[in-house]
Amino acid sequence: MHGIEAGVVRHPDAGGLARTLRPYLIGVPLGVLTWIVICLVSATFPPGGRPIAVFALAGTQAALDAVIAAGGDILEVRDGRVIAISNDPGFVVRLYAQTPLLAVLAEGGCGFGKGAPVRRSV
Repeated sequence: MHGIEAGVVRHPDAGGLARTLRPYLIGVPLGVLTWIVICLVSATFPPGGRPIAVFALAGTQAALDAVIAAGGDILEVRDGRVIAISNDPGFVVRLYAQTPLLAVLAEGGCGFGKGAPVRRSV
């Protein structure tokens, strides 16, 4: 008989809701996780020409030294971080090679969209 197994009567459509929702239960968290990874990567390795906040584990002086060694321009120093900028796309990679630090977009966000123009004082 259809739907009878070991004395348990099952409706032929049992599990239909779970089967219907399975793509969403897998796809939505996977999509959100993918977006988070993209945001983290683009914020941690930002494009050239945007202000970067540099936090060094060894302190502000180490962050200053790393920015100078990587060829960046210092915009300001405040609260244990250095705000720097460079039009060179390899600037952030060179920063990470200098000392243990974290370099993120100074404006925050995921790095998408156009940032406000930055005025440099020389």
